[in-house]
Amino acid sequence: MDRRDYLQRALLLLLALAFLFETWIWDRVVAVGRRIVALMPWVEIRAVLIRLIDRLPVWVALLMFGIPFVVAETGAAFCVFIAATGHILAGSVGYIVVKIFGFGLVVPIFDVTRERLMTLPWFAYLYEKLLAFHHFALGLIAPYRTAARKLAAELLARVRTLWTRRSAGANEEAR
Repeated sequence: MDRRDYLQRALLLLLALAFLFETWIWDRVVAVGRRIVALMPWVEIRAVLIRLIDRLPVWVALLMFGIPFVVAETGAAFCVFIAATGHILAGSVGYIVVKIFGFGLVVPIFDVTRERLMTLPWFAYLYEKLLAFHHFALGLIAPYRTAARKLAAELLARVRTLWTRRSAGANEEAR
């Protein structure tokens, strides 16, 4: 493998990791959102919203989802730029706030507009490609994830062994 292939593979791995980090955050925000939603009659509210959205032109659903999505992604890119120009704390805090806001808003909007958005062939195509890339990224990092889990298990076993030895030594001294 020459240097260029190695660089391309490393960049692809970084892209996959960034993508999976985003989807990991998305999954966590969805889980928190579901807990919050459990406190209210979300099923009924969702059904009413879907019926309302289904009566509207598809471009309305696209705007409802697209505007918060574009604002959140543009804000995140701006925060990365701020961090890259030396304002690491401000950029990092801004990025986290923008992601929480973005996911907190985009997730429920996508939930109620998804069926309508999937009627757009190009949107359904992009969504399928995004899912395919997600599976590809998972496969790409799978060996690294396995190695990291194995290393973590070994470290935990060592810590437990040391802890057991120290505890046994302390018990011996107490006698």
